[in-house]
Parts: sequence; C-alpha cells; structure tokens
Amino acid sequence: MLAMPEGRSDIETVLYPYLTTRFPALGDCHADTPLLESGAIDSLGILELMTFLGERFGITLEDGDFDPEFLGTPGRLVTFIQRKRQ
Repeated sequence: MLAMPEGRSDIETVLYPYLTTRFPALGDCHADTPLLESGAIDSLGILELMTFLGERFGITLEDGDFDPEFLGTPGRLVTFIQRKRQ
C-alpha cells in the first residue's frame, strides 16, 4: 500500500505529475493553471481525476465534490484534498 501524502507539498508532489502525465494538454501546470476552462480535462477526465484522488489520497467523494470551485485549478485541488482529509 502506498503511503498517504500528508502536507501540501507532499500532495503537490503526487498531484502535479499525475495531471501532466494523464492530461498532456495542460503542459507544465502550476497552482493557478485552469483545468476545466482550458478544455484540457473533459467530463470523462473529471471522473478519472476524482477516482484517482479518492484512491490515492484515501478520501471519500460525494456528489457535491464535483464542483468547479474545487476542481478549477491544481491549487484548488490541493486545498480540496487537504480539507477532505481532515
């Protein structure tokens, strides 16, 4: 079993490579790179991303979590993961 990342930088170390590998259209993404508005991630990609987040970070996802407020940028995703893990 993989160790769960604890802090913000640990989450970023896992999340950013996943995003750039799985969604190459993002290029070199940063905390404020638009994920949805850029079109780099479509609806199927969102489902894949959320499945990855749930499995990799050990979080339980609910319908309300599929909100652009949480998914808009990598930085928001990191904050979302931290909040869900508390």
